[in-house]
Amino acid sequence: MLLVDAFKKVHHHIALIFIPIMYDLLSFVIGWSIVGMDGKERTSIRLILEMGLPSVSHVSNIPLFANNIDLLNSPKLPSYTWLIIIMMIVIGAFLQGGYIRYLYSIVSGKTFNFSQFLQFGKNNWLQFIFLGIIILLGKISVTGFLVLMFNMIGVFAALVFFICMRILLIYLEFTIVVDRVSIAAALKLTRGYLKNSLLLSFTLIFIMYTTSSLISFLIHWFWGPLMMVGSVFIYGYVMSVIQTLFMTILCRTKNKMTNVVKAA
Repeated sequence: MLLVDAFKKVHHHIALIFIPIMYDLLSFVIGWSIVGMDGKERTSIRLILEMGLPSVSHVSNIPLFANNIDLLNSPKLPSYTWLIIIMMIVIGAFLQGGYIRYLYSIVSGKTFNFSQFLQFGKNNWLQFIFLGIIILLGKISVTGFLVLMFNMIGVFAALVFFICMRILLIYLEFTIVVDRVSIAAALKLTRGYLKNSLLLSFTLIFIMYTTSSLISFLIHWFWGPLMMVGSVFIYGYVMSVIQTLFMTILCRTKNKMTNVVKAA
């Protein structure tokens, strides 16, 4: 069973979990030192729209993490805050390349070491930064246009649009690293991977959104320092298992597509 196999792989490569966890903890500590535990307990859920290394900031509606540009929405920030955010985003982009390659090595059974982690981080961080800029500008322009045209309905329409785009491009970052291609080339390949694994991919996407929504609800309902620290560990673990499953599906689909081409 894929799920059991994913848990075994993650437990045998425990270092994988600590990459997003340590990065998130650092982001939380820095953000907390800048704005404090801003916010209060509430009933709220945030769906994952962002790409990048798994982070609790993706499911929190209260800006607190220094790896997310949303922190700039906090009042009375020090003038240097934007520099810290840029630095943390660059570090995250670097870690993401190594993290994805680590996932691929775990699933494919290939050897992996720290020098490879650094190599793939160095090879891909600029592309991930560029991708993040494209997504940010896209969010601003699309949301602004829809709100201007349809007011509050536009906000909901923008949310639906970006959820659909996140689902359609679910393998984009994996494709960039695994196939060692540009963003433009990865856009074409990732559609093929999703098309040839619809049932498994959409089942896992449903699980991802259900699980992350539950974590998001608990974060806001029990808002506080201990909850945030605990959620960093839980989210890092859960998302690493889910990411391992996505990589497994991608590798199987990639091999199936390659065999079909060879047979033809």
